[in-house]
Amino acid sequence: MASITDPLVGSNTTSTTADANALLAEVNAFLADCQHRLAFNTRWDNLLNVAGILLSVAIIASGVFQQSELTTILGGLVAAIVTAQRAFPFGPRAQFYRVLVGQTANLLTDVRAGTQLSTVATTLKSLRLDFAQQLPRGSSSKSDDKEKGTE
Repeated sequence: MASITDPLVGSNTTSTTADANALLAEVNAFLADCQHRLAFNTRWDNLLNVAGILLSVAIIASGVFQQSELTTILGGLVAAIVTAQRAFPFGPRAQFYRVLVGQTANLLTDVRAGTQLSTVATTLKSLRLDFAQQLPRGSSSKSDDKEKGTE
């Protein structure tokens, strides 16, 4: 069995290759999940933003044509959209997943460059913890710097 300090690339043992392939599959699966959530949150954020803009323009148009009842209804819809944007923070979540996608892509680059299994596993654990808690990035990147000795 491979030790935890065996390098990911360049080792001749079969178990290290199997471990590396399994870890690479986990990183790729994590990346796919982050990309899916990024697309979902971006889509809904854009939809709510466009709806708010279109309704605001419609309010102006209804005011110009002296349709006060329509203006009132459209104003209520704008208020509902603003409330939905605050209740469901799609924009900040999209930004969060965008950063996770970037960090995971960087991790894949590290894997291809020959980073040790233990380092890749530790970084993936940190990314998963941030993913689960939806913490903004930065807290675990400090711990990554400590591991590399570049505080």
